[in-house]
Amino acid sequence: MVTFHHVNLGVPVDGLDAEAWFLTDVIGYRRVVLDEQLLEMGASWFEADDGSQVHLSADPDHRPAGRAHVAVALGPALAEIERRLQDNDIEFDSLARPGFPPILLCRDPAGNRWELRGEEASL
Repeated sequence: MVTFHHVNLGVPVDGLDAEAWFLTDVIGYRRVVLDEQLLEMGASWFEADDGSQVHLSADPDHRPAGRAHVAVALGPALAEIERRLQDNDIEFDSLARPGFPPILLCRDPAGNRWELRGEEASL
């Protein structure tokens, strides 16, 4: 069976700290403790409770995509994430469609697009 392991996101060279803040303090990922060899390579990894990860790569030519995005299922935690977005003045759009979970769309400090999904709707 195929399972998702990680996504690698590009961020501006000076944007790693802001991106780490977004992932840990807003979305709720944990920073992964890495060994010296990975740290020397510039690795910066974050993990969710299910083991899926977000890796960050400093990119001097970073340009966020217009429509490409990372979608994460947050279930009932979406309400708390929405509060954190509001508290930190992070703009987002809310989508509500019958038969679909509630969705928030936002951009992280590097401009990467995120789809934050709530509790799955009952059909």
